Amino acid sequence: MQKNHCPLCHTNKFNYYKAGDDYLLAKCSECGMVWDNNPPANPTAIYQEDYYNNDFPKGGYSNYFQGMKINSQTFRKRLLKAEKKLSGQGLLLDVGCALGDCLEQAKDLGWDNPQGLEVSEYAVKFAQSRGLSVYQGDLFNHNFEPNSFDLIMLQDMIEHTTDPIAQLTAAYQLLKPGGWIFITTPNVGGFWHKLLGSLWYHYKPTEHLTYFSLDTIKLALEKSGFYDVESKATSNLMSLGYILNRLKYYQQILFSFLLSISQFLHLDKLVFNLWIGELEAWGKK
Repeated sequence: MQKNHCPLCHTNKFNYYKAGDDYLLAKCSECGMVWDNNPPANPTAIYQEDYYNNDFPKGGYSNYFQGMKINSQTFRKRLLKAEKKLSGQGLLLDVGCALGDCLEQAKDLGWDNPQGLEVSEYAVKFAQSRGLSVYQGDLFNHNFEPNSFDLIMLQDMIEHTTDPIAQLTAAYQLLKPGGWIFITTPNVGGFWHKLLGSLWYHYKPTEHLTYFSLDTIKLALEKSGFYDVESKATSNLMSLGYILNRLKYYQQILFSFLLSISQFLHLDKLVFNLWIGELEAWGKK
């Protein structure tokens, strides 16, 4: 079913533009929001076991398990930022928590019973096997009471949804007064998007359904009731092996060769702090 109204400002004024071979997106003429106006009927159906370990050139994870240690360093860095916002720790909900790496880091830092929501049955079972408090559901299907959490994290999650305002409003209701929301998502107005155009890595048909810029994510948070809203470019810790693996999308032979060389020289585990075209945003209730 086509969604021909902007998910942010709800106008029906938009233009199509090409975001890849046979991939058209809608861009709002009023606020600049970008979205897939012909999303799949069941967007969550793809989050099965092979989503976390696959050979797809784009979409999912080439090997989530291989990158867990490095991903955890990124989550730890974000949690330390959150502690500064909160002037301490509190009750945490990680929405779209995948296999629970962020929650593991929260426990290690001393957060009290951090909890997660995840739509993937496979990911929930995996996270629970690690002793984590993770429940299958989303912001509309859960057993949490309103005003329960000091921090809600939506990390690389909101771009997978078709109604971001409803998602953010639901998160707002779960936060305590004075609590914070933290979001990471691809930045459709960033340097890498401008440089790569239709080859931008974060264009993922049937998976990424809404695309935010620094301005539109701020507007979305403000429309959902948040204040003290800020947004900026953000970085991720990544291994050389992961980088080269994903660059194979652009040049298979060259980057496969470089990946093999890096593995032979044991350089594939080198870690870099990179700006890869994502943003982070904060909002207070």
